[in-house]
Parts: sequence; structure tokens; C-alpha cells
Amino acid sequence: MSIMEKSELESIIIEAVNKCAGEDGWANLAKMGAFMRKKEVTYGRLSRLLGEFSYLVEIRVDDSIQPPVAYAKLIPEE
Repeated sequence: MSIMEKSELESIIIEAVNKCAGEDGWANLAKMGAFMRKKEVTYGRLSRLLGEFSYLVEIRVDDSIQPPVAYAKLIPEE
């Protein structure tokens, strides 16, 4: 991951989910990754990166289809 402030990365993650989410609020990680790369965010596996932000996003994997598809959704603020 490039050197980037955590708060800046949080903002990009929120923006990526909002831009890529369907009506149900879930965003496809592949679409999010493409969006984040355009914002010059570099990472190994997006799911691992988002794991560091588990307070911000929830991850779900749909393995009923092949290959499995991962999605992220913002966790509502309390």
C-alpha cells in the first residue's frame, strides 16, 4: 500500500462503496478495486486491505456462483 493517511484511505473506501453499491448497499469488490486504483490506492488483496477497516465496512462473499464474488457494505454509524 502506498503511503497514505488512514483518514484519506477511509474517505476513498467510503466513496468507492457509495459509487459502486447497488440498491441494496452492497458494492462488488472488483468494481471498488478499479475505482480505488484510479484514485492511486495500491494494495495486494482488496479484501485484506478492507479487513483493516472492519469498523467501517462489512464484507460478504457469494460462493454460490463460480468464481465467488465478494461485496462490501458500509457499517451504519451509531
